[in-house]
Amino acid sequence: MTARSICLNKPSLYAANLLRFTNIRDIRTSANSSAFSGKNKLDKQITQNNTYKFLALTLKGKWIMNIELLKEKLEQLKKRPNCSKGTIDQIENWLTGSHILQRLRINPYYVAGNIVKNVKKITSEFLHGVKAGAFDLHWDIHCPHCNMITEEFKDLADTSEMSFCPMCEREFKIDLLDRVEVTFSLNKEIEDPQLRPVCAPPPVLQSKLQLVTPLYCTESEIVSLEKGRYRYCCPLTLAKGILKVEGEETEEIQEIKLLQLAGPDFDKKELAVRPGKLKIELTNSEHNLSGLILHSDELPDELTVEQLPLRLSGMQLLHHPDYKRLFGDQVISERERVKIRAITIMFTDITGSTRMYETLGDTKAYNIVRDHFEIFFESIEKFGGKVIKTIGDAVMASFISNEQAIMAAAGAVACLREYNSTRQPQEWIQVRIGIHRGTALLVNLNNSIDYFGSTVNKAARIQNLSKSDEVSFSEDVYSDAAFLTALKAAGVSEIQKRVEDLKGIQGAQVAFTARINTESVIPLSATLVAEKS
Repeated sequence: MTARSICLNKPSLYAANLLRFTNIRDIRTSANSSAFSGKNKLDKQITQNNTYKFLALTLKGKWIMNIELLKEKLEQLKKRPNCSKGTIDQIENWLTGSHILQRLRINPYYVAGNIVKNVKKITSEFLHGVKAGAFDLHWDIHCPHCNMITEEFKDLADTSEMSFCPMCEREFKIDLLDRVEVTFSLNKEIEDPQLRPVCAPPPVLQSKLQLVTPLYCTESEIVSLEKGRYRYCCPLTLAKGILKVEGEETEEIQEIKLLQLAGPDFDKKELAVRPGKLKIELTNSEHNLSGLILHSDELPDELTVEQLPLRLSGMQLLHHPDYKRLFGDQVISERERVKIRAITIMFTDITGSTRMYETLGDTKAYNIVRDHFEIFFESIEKFGGKVIKTIGDAVMASFISNEQAIMAAAGAVACLREYNSTRQPQEWIQVRIGIHRGTALLVNLNNSIDYFGSTVNKAARIQNLSKSDEVSFSEDVYSDAAFLTALKAAGVSEIQKRVEDLKGIQGAQVAFTARINTESVIPLSATLVAEKS
């Protein structure tokens, strides 16, 4: 179960919380898989006396990591043109210093440490590593109530609209922005622990206890509990139960003994104790690894993004340029519609394109339009956007944030100004831009990723409010402080509020139009790139 809140800008703190859950002291990768055979067997007494060494080396006779094969794969990655050798070394150092539970699901933000700006490069090398057979890619679906990983899909085509959490026993809608985390793991040829992915509980659940118990072992811990209702569970085996703390407080240390059974159950599913100190003991005789998390039974209706850790969302991956280049053929099924809680849609269009074709002729005008596409495509990708499609000489693009959208627009306007400076006025490219943010459905249209819904329609209509070198945007976008900061840095001459009837949209709509000062866009682009890179 993954979290964000206090760890928002310090992924390493969350990693420490995960370590506290695992309760594994000295698990480090320190050997090569060729040293032991899968036929090796250790008796229970040796295993109990060397619990952590045993877990570090083997799970039911399997070595944790084949270091030689890992190094071989990473060296192959370094031979790729334009690779980042320093980033690959950073990934290798993190892997060789990690433990098995961290590697079950590798979060690029944890590999980046405190240098969050490196996440894009790290993700890029992981994606190339997936193609090279060094890593596996996972789309992990998280419960919106407890944040447990409920299921995963390997390919975007396998996603669905709904999922079910066995811990909360609730069904929920999948959202690629908030509820789908993209992670990596070592390819099974390098490491195959055969364990469920696990994540620490969100701080909002106020976890009281976190134990991990290797095979044939017993672990215990003493906690102090107030009156209330608690749930205990194992995210590895999906075992769960309810603990009621009621009655008068006692000074004696009460004891509870739990046994992890062979299936997804503890031997006791409901317990009752008095307030005070409690020793909880968990014995595991059936699973490679089992655990115990104890927290309040009061689950939030829905965890907010701010309560979750920094992590690579499904939408972020879809907007990563290397994902499109390497996995662009992956789309959701034609039968599925995945709701996105919030996405920023931008439409651009060339003003006076009809006159351009009439004046310059089809061939020359077409080439100019293609130049315009290249300029916009480059700027959209540079600032984290994704080109969805072109419609005539118009461009539709999506962004994770409003700020990215205006930065891409400003960057493109700057390049178009430079382009126009070397051409006759009749060859100038001038554009109008519209931006809106809201919910949308992610769909498969003509075997490509597309969006459907009122947000898309409104963004297109808002674009029609703009004139040459103007950007119009909705009230939803205007209320975003980061967007306004970037817009003002672009040197807008004014922001005009307007109330308009937009075709196909019921009721008068509030919108805003600003003229981009092309003289100041070039320094703006350089400044914003420096700040965001």
